Amino acid sequence: MNVEEKLKLIKRDTEEIVTEEELKNLLEKKKHPISYWGVAPTGPPHIGYYRSVAKQIDLINAGFRHKVLIADLHAYLDDRKAPWEELEIRTKIYEKCLDLFGLKGVEFVRGSDFETNEKYFLDVLRMSGLLTTTRAERAAREVCRMNVPKVSELIYPIMQSLDCVGLEVDVAYGGIDQRHVYMLSREYLPKLGYDKPISIFTPLGISLSGQGKMSASEKKSRLELYASEDKIRESIKNAFCPAKVVDGNPVLEYIKFIVFQRKGSMKIIRPEKFGGDTIYKSYEELEKDFVSGEIHPLDLKNSLSEELIEILRPIRKFYESHLDMFKIFEK
Repeated sequence: MNVEEKLKLIKRDTEEIVTEEELKNLLEKKKHPISYWGVAPTGPPHIGYYRSVAKQIDLINAGFRHKVLIADLHAYLDDRKAPWEELEIRTKIYEKCLDLFGLKGVEFVRGSDFETNEKYFLDVLRMSGLLTTTRAERAAREVCRMNVPKVSELIYPIMQSLDCVGLEVDVAYGGIDQRHVYMLSREYLPKLGYDKPISIFTPLGISLSGQGKMSASEKKSRLELYASEDKIRESIKNAFCPAKVVDGNPVLEYIKFIVFQRKGSMKIIRPEKFGGDTIYKSYEELEKDFVSGEIHPLDLKNSLSEELIEILRPIRKFYESHLDMFKIFEK
């Protein structure tokens, strides 16, 4: 794969790259650059990570050495969304579930493995001396709860910026809600003598309701990666999926970024009198038939449910053999 092909793969379905020129220069100079994605284990791992997982697979296929940061300390700093005593078990769950959800060939790193060393801590102090509380709050506003801002939430973007240094990465990937944090990173890391990270952003994953992003705190709009077959069928059956509509349609999103990303094809299951089963070799072909009315929303939902049951089955098996671990998400 040449540089232009790698660039095309990385750019697809992104919202913004800061900057594309820097990314192209990196690909020309470095055969295996390093990228990372950070996720805080604040709630049960859910299907809303589909966009993030898909883009990380693209980065891996483009030759990146990719790291996944399980940001355990960040999960506590964000208004204690994860209790301190649960960080270890939450980290183990996330590592296993994300691996089984498709993130093969990545290096999982825990934030607490390097964020507590002396050099990192001193850099946190150095950067905190450069930032105003207003600037730190603006960076954290979209990723932290920020009801009544805690000091920990102002530290959050400082640490996320320094994660790029601690992990020795060239590229920081995240959803578009991470933009303010990484713009702060690009502005302030050079003031500490470090390179600014190239930043890649994708749109956020859509919730089952089609309204906003899927959130671990919104039970009705999320689908856990370890959900039962019945829960998957029920959730997808009730998902927002208006006939012939593409924009904001979570069912089509899941098909594009989960099913086709992993399998490269999809079977639409339906009765013979309505055309019978059809195997689609490309997402574009399937979307075209949905928009034309050739595929009914209910057939689309039923077919997606069966695909997800198959894809998520390994995670469900892990869940069923570690029920005690997952009890922390039932509180």
